[in-house]
Amino acid sequence: MIEKRPKVAAIVLAAGGSSRFGEPKQLVEHAGQPLVRRAALAAHDAGATPVIVVLGADSDQILPALIGLPDVRIALNSRWESGLATSLAAGIHALAAEKDVDGALIVLADQPFVDAHSLASLIASFGANRLVASSYSETIGVPAIIAREFFDEISRLDGDRGAGPWLKDHAGQVTAIPLPASPLDIDKPEDIALLKGLD
Repeated sequence: MIEKRPKVAAIVLAAGGSSRFGEPKQLVEHAGQPLVRRAALAAHDAGATPVIVVLGADSDQILPALIGLPDVRIALNSRWESGLATSLAAGIHALAAEKDVDGALIVLADQPFVDAHSLASLIASFGANRLVASSYSETIGVPAIIAREFFDEISRLDGDRGAGPWLKDHAGQVTAIPLPASPLDIDKPEDIALLKGLD
């Protein structure tokens, strides 16, 4: 009998504001594509389904960047200014009706060097391991996969306390997968200049 692989959905967190940039950083291009589109496509190509993209700030501008992507759904977080935890909760809520989903792959829209291969390595480790997280710079964090039995706990987080701190609190239960590209995110205007220099 062939063992059934667990079904993993993805939650792409892309709701934050970008006041320091003068433009939504989700739309900054790398290798010819907006970061938010690259993140959603990487999750899909890694085998996650469905892919929930959580939008908030500048959603009207960002939405067109996702048109035409397979199996991508949008969750709007009207409370995005309250912190990252509200976007996690919005993504988890969007998966509530997906009873066959065993875990959620949490992905940030502003990690340009996290690709489908990296995410697939996390998915391959999920199943018997119920919490799988990226390992980098002597710590653990996202991208990460959180099993369904933790969804309720995750959805009750508040403020800017996202999945990273929660994973550290549960470090004894986490299977860590080396992913050195993860900490390279777009956080400051100079990061955009650096990224464009690599295109």
